[in-house]
Amino acid sequence: MNNQLLRYCARSFSSQSSDLSNKIFVVFGATGGIGSELCRRLSLHENSHIILSGRDEQKLQSLANELPQTSTTVLVADPLDPLAVEQVTSQTITSHGHLTGVANCVGSVLLKPAHTTSSDEFDIILKTNLYTSFNIIKSSVKHMMKTGGGSIVLCSSAVAGHGIPNHEAIAAAKGGISSLAKSAAATYGGKNIRVNCVAPGLTRTPMTSRITGSEAAMKASLSMHAIKRIGEPGDVASALEFFLNPENSWITGQVLAVDGGLSSVRAS
Repeated sequence: MNNQLLRYCARSFSSQSSDLSNKIFVVFGATGGIGSELCRRLSLHENSHIILSGRDEQKLQSLANELPQTSTTVLVADPLDPLAVEQVTSQTITSHGHLTGVANCVGSVLLKPAHTTSSDEFDIILKTNLYTSFNIIKSSVKHMMKTGGGSIVLCSSAVAGHGIPNHEAIAAAKGGISSLAKSAAATYGGKNIRVNCVAPGLTRTPMTSRITGSEAAMKASLSMHAIKRIGEPGDVASALEFFLNPENSWITGQVLAVDGGLSSVRAS
């Protein structure tokens, strides 16, 4: 994909402003199960403007229409393309003057042992998860350093810190995201830029439907969680929202497990 995929698809529903009291949020992967729930939560913030970004214009517009009381902009972009990501970020700065927070809710899942995972499969898992996170950090910090800082939040996974069979590719990608966030938090903290991660366990979204739709897979998953249920999108979105909130300005370099205890306690 190249930067031609990015198109400006909708003007904000209210006048644009560079007023620093306005909260300007960019959500990549906005139409996914977790991304859409995050957008709904951010829409409740006073003086918020949400830039909804993803690949599917129709889904983005539909989500924007669900947030009628919120000032929104839809930007279609491929997050695997660093030029497209940069255009989303720079266009946001041009229109609003600053970035309050940026979230990467782009991701994918692959459950295979290493010996049956093809090179192409491993490559796309890394690109969809780790590369998009790097592209978003790189673009965001360049602008945040000039405009007073901001918050960036990424999605890692419980499997990055807790060995589970048949997760080699996704564990490698998500582990890279956690390390990326911590290093970036150290690099840019002096510029008032916060970088954090949320690390979910199995969460019920369209992306995980092949797992959650399997009785055997669900039974195995529930047995590993101390809290005997899997996650819902709101569980993860609330943690993302917490990190993006400017009120939590002294928190950086953290990987928050939102996983029903999967990564930290043994289920009984």
